[in-house]
Amino acid sequence: MSFTSSGSNFSLLSAEEQLETLRLNQLYRDWRQATHGTVLPGRDFLDPKRHGYLDGMLLVVDVENCEDDHCRYRYRSAGRHFIEALKVDPSGTYMDQHPEAEFAVQAMRACDLVVKSRRPIHARADRVIEGRQFRIEFLLLPVAEHDDAVSTILIAQIFTPLK
Repeated sequence: MSFTSSGSNFSLLSAEEQLETLRLNQLYRDWRQATHGTVLPGRDFLDPKRHGYLDGMLLVVDVENCEDDHCRYRYRSAGRHFIEALKVDPSGTYMDQHPEAEFAVQAMRACDLVVKSRRPIHARADRVIEGRQFRIEFLLLPVAEHDDAVSTILIAQIFTPLK
């Protein structure tokens, strides 16, 4: 399943899919190894030391207040590369408070799909940030705490400047 919205392309990943970006591919392999059948990785998977190859490129998003097909998403922590690129630290804020409303809607739709499907999503988007154009590649990974419900989403983002 995939969808495209305003230059973003989101795809649910299959079990053996390979990603082009080596660091995202490594994270996806690590997540698959930490997944046991239908049991998702737990909070220990969120330890940043475990993913040193993505230093500063990770966001941790808590899943809150799920009703029907929608949840609310709170940024628990953001990596330094994300903060430097966007010139803001979103830690402690909610995704629906993002200053770019269109981006917030796309991000929440992707997170809703991760929560509902309990599967990772890979996405690419071209964005202009402070007058510079970037290609951003995302990997969204579901993490569960005590039960089967997704409690957290680990998001890796790689920003590549375009001409």
